[in-house]
Amino acid sequence: MNSSQLSPVDSPLAKIVLSDYISRLAQETVRYRALPYKKLAQQLSIPSPALEEAIKGRLGLKRGRWKMLFQLLELPTTFQIRPSERDGLPCWEAYFPPVSAQLEANTKQELTGMGS
Repeated sequence: MNSSQLSPVDSPLAKIVLSDYISRLAQETVRYRALPYKKLAQQLSIPSPALEEAIKGRLGLKRGRWKMLFQLLELPTTFQIRPSERDGLPCWEAYFPPVSAQLEANTKQELTGMGS
């Protein structure tokens, strides 16, 4: 894989891709769980049309609102985006929770289990 073909993870392009990914994840979750926008919007203290437009990727929300929404949807609010490869082409992939945190937890669990 030639990761130099990708923009850096903190580039505007990566942020656009990530923003689209986040809104699609929220949209699919709301659709799958058949959740009413009105109830979610009330819990977030924003108008339901604004929430619906944000989830569809047409309107931005502040980071705190996305975090609150993801908590309401019981989705991870922390993740990592890293360069990867699909079908021989470079791409970004999001990992929930951050891979390093998951590896740390597994290592601690394995070490704790070894002492028993």
